[in-house]
This record gives sequence, structure tokens and C-alpha cells, in this order.
Amino acid sequence: MVRLEDLKVGDKVHYQPIHYLKEDKWENGIVKEIPEFSLSSVRVVYNCLGDWQNYQDYTSALTDVLDLNIGWRAGGDKNLNPKKEENEHF
Repeated sequence: MVRLEDLKVGDKVHYQPIHYLKEDKWENGIVKEIPEFSLSSVRVVYNCLGDWQNYQDYTSALTDVLDLNIGWRAGGDKNLNPKKEENEHF
């Protein structure tokens, strides 16, 4: 869990809400925006097919900071994002 005041744009985070813990799931992302209107959520980019240096060009999700942890978890996203080669036909 992280506090809103501890986050800044560009921070690496991993999303792991309580319902993910049972199966040890998580999703890595980067903070794209900290909206002025929100006291408990930030916008995070989760899936950019490894193009992390251009994360700001991708859609973000409004995410409750209670579901975030600072830093990425090793091993990539577990059971949440398809591998890049599976999406190459799109």
C-alpha cells in the first residue's frame, strides 16, 4: 500500500488489490497523472507492450492508491497481460 503524497508522475508501481493476493497476481505500471480532483486515486498505465519509455502515449486507468505498491514486481505481470508475441497479429 502507498500513500498519495508518496507518488509522483513517472513512478513505477504494481497493482495488487486484496482479491489478487489469493492467487499471487499483480500488474506492473507507471503513474501517468495525479488528478487534482482525486484524494485517493492516480492514473496508471499498465499495458503498453513493453514500450515503457513512451508510457505517456498510452491509455491509463484511474487506480485507488490503496491497491498500489511502490516499484515493479520481478517476473513481469503475472496472469494479467498477454505476452507481446500473442498480440502481434493485431
